[in-house]
Amino acid sequence: MSFTNPPAAPAEAPAIPNRRTDEQPDFDVKTDAHLNWLLVFRTWLTAFRAWLVTFIGELTLAVQNVEGNKNAALSAAAAAESSAQNAAVISGAVRWAPGSYVKGNAVWSPISLLTYRRIPEGPSASAVDPSIDRVNWRLTGSPHSLPQKEITTSLDPDTGLPHLLSVGVHYLIKHPLAECSMPSDAVAQEMVRVTNQSGASTPILRKNGKTFNGYDDDLQLDLIGWDKVFTMTAAGAWI
Repeated sequence: MSFTNPPAAPAEAPAIPNRRTDEQPDFDVKTDAHLNWLLVFRTWLTAFRAWLVTFIGELTLAVQNVEGNKNAALSAAAAAESSAQNAAVISGAVRWAPGSYVKGNAVWSPISLLTYRRIPEGPSASAVDPSIDRVNWRLTGSPHSLPQKEITTSLDPDTGLPHLLSVGVHYLIKHPLAECSMPSDAVAQEMVRVTNQSGASTPILRKNGKTFNGYDDDLQLDLIGWDKVFTMTAAGAWI
């Protein structure tokens, strides 16, 4: 990034008049020259102040760009690591079909096309697709690979209530007055990701009986671009 150059320095100041040592004609000449130089110097100070304001703005932008590039690099590294982990899981997953499974078996759902792992110690029978059997199967993935869903209305058009979020989904908030409610039945290690893309700081996230980092209150997504991955703890709180 290029920076604006400061204004050229003013000319050297002329001799300062001295009433005690200068003859009157010399004093008058020096006084006129010095007063004229002060006017030039004042103009230069005004230009220098304007340059300082511009330079501070350019410097701030440069720092933000550096920070943004650093964050982008960290996000890319995290996404690459998550992709590698997901690839390892998916490579061993088979299409789910009714049958017997043991804890840790990885399958992909014919309904959602996402990958799930078996929870109960096995072998035990599975007759319901993993995408709708959250008791016995857990969605496998990372915050960078969760399926996305857009929130484009303030309330759920079907219920007239806040949008009820589900675990294992990355929600993109598009409406500035959106109200969303966290899942009430999440279990430990399940995740929900929420990103504020509304361009406003007014969307609300209802706690729905849980707490956020120990705080028993709803959250206002008060930052544009707000992005958070919530993970349920064994104690029943979102962190």
